[in-house]
Amino acid sequence: MTSSLLLQTVTAVLSAGLAFAADSAVATLSGPRLGLVFDPAAGELRPISGIAGAAMTGEPLSLGFIIARAAISPTGNAAIVVEASSSVALVHATGGDWVAASLDEVQPAPDQMVFSPSGAAAALYYATGRVQVLTGLPGAASVAGEIDVSSLPAPVTAMAVDDTGSFLLMAAGQAEPVSLYLVPLGSAPSLVTTFRSVSALQLFDSGQQALVTDALASTVYQITDPAGAAALQIVASPSDGIQGLVAAESDAAGQRVFAATAAGTVFIFDRSVGAATTLDCACAPAGLFPLTGAATFRLTELAGGPLQVLDASGAPRIVTVPPPARAARPRKPQ
Repeated sequence: MTSSLLLQTVTAVLSAGLAFAADSAVATLSGPRLGLVFDPAAGELRPISGIAGAAMTGEPLSLGFIIARAAISPTGNAAIVVEASSSVALVHATGGDWVAASLDEVQPAPDQMVFSPSGAAAALYYATGRVQVLTGLPGAASVAGEIDVSSLPAPVTAMAVDDTGSFLLMAAGQAEPVSLYLVPLGSAPSLVTTFRSVSALQLFDSGQQALVTDALASTVYQITDPAGAAALQIVASPSDGIQGLVAAESDAAGQRVFAATAAGTVFIFDRSVGAATTLDCACAPAGLFPLTGAATFRLTELAGGPLQVLDASGAPRIVTVPPPARAARPRKPQ
């Protein structure tokens, strides 16, 4: 064997060994994570391990059941899932492990599920006309109350709940117009205002501010004091170049608003600067799904390819999270 061939052989053996060791470490070692992502094809939750720019989609959590739908907490440490049997469970991280707990007080088969901005509360909507509000998440979940919303026009297109579980915002009705309602826990819904459409609602700043995504109008609205005076202003519109609006979100401080369009353009509106900046994700965004951090959002779903992520924790950039790596398997002895 020549020295060149020997070197190639040793290098190949070492590379294979290191690859197997790396895959094993990913499966067993804890470390930083960006959050969770639902894999609908497999009916599983997968962790996004690492940090923005150096992350990967991990192996599925071993929960012992198939997941039909999931709502993931903005903190990345919990998810409310609907099992294939329609029962509802809470998956959360504790002591370095992921555990699943049945939510026996929660009615099966909710039609919509949302977390509050900090993940401390959640709301589950049923098309029969009721909402169950959960508080104490993730470690001490309990049903704080039920709300009758059968008086709202159908369908309910979006909703948001504050961190204390004391009120919800719910968008209801056929497009043009869609009505936005304030729904306090223990009180009847009251009309706030109307929009052409409401595809998404987000609360931030401890529930003192709300963002409304109107996809038909390609406009993002901000509502100050949504549970009180409800002052409305336009944050972004077609005059800013927005067409085909998909979703909008705010950073944790409320200083910047992010808007994603169907064409793959992400607009960043910084209130301290005034002018918007843009990034191209070279993707078709499904939304702006919060990940761990003050301003990090998943743009795409897990569908066999890499995830695209907006990382605005520093200088804004689009980063890619590779799909799950296939672990190397030891060969059977000859």
